Amino acid sequence: MPRPRRVRVDRLGSNLHPTVRFFWGLALLSCLVFSGDWLPRAVLAGLGAGLAVASGKRVSLAYFGFLIASVVVFNLFLPVGRVWIKLGPVPITEGAFFLGLGKGLTFAGLVFFSLASISRDLKLPGRFGALWGKTFSWYEQLMDQRQALKPRALLLSIDRLLERLYPTRTETQPAPEAVALVLRPTTALGWTLVAVTLGTALAVNLWLR
Repeated sequence: MPRPRRVRVDRLGSNLHPTVRFFWGLALLSCLVFSGDWLPRAVLAGLGAGLAVASGKRVSLAYFGFLIASVVVFNLFLPVGRVWIKLGPVPITEGAFFLGLGKGLTFAGLVFFSLASISRDLKLPGRFGALWGKTFSWYEQLMDQRQALKPRALLLSIDRLLERLYPTRTETQPAPEAVALVLRPTTALGWTLVAVTLGTALAVNLWLR
């Protein structure tokens, strides 16, 4: 008998307003993108993984390890810097390895920070902001339900998942205006988290370049 799936709690959502959470994530993403070497990117990717777990998201270390390793392997075909070893005609260089490692850590960190900062309750001002926020909301809901996708019946499982999340028969659904959404303001603990994580990200960029 399969064990019941453990309910994951979004600890960030109870302390951060969705808009504050979104722009906080953008600031962390900027720190990651503009970090210089692979070492600060590794530290920031680790920070992002911890925040993603705190937001209730499932983080597969095996998947992201494979992602980083794949980027490193493909980058090795572009020799840069000192040669470590030669595999036949292909030189394995130090520069190519660490360059690929930095790129892989950046990809993983971008996903981690996105998972941590995107909330389905996000509402941005303006028509474009509403569309952007709704897109992020759909993405977050799909990521939460990705376990429902079956590789052997991929198209059918995607269709069923989309129908469950966004049913086409709406006659029994309440009108959007009838659903009142109460958003909690950012708490003192939330502002402390924002300050500490951004301060840490900036310090990592300055000291580990």
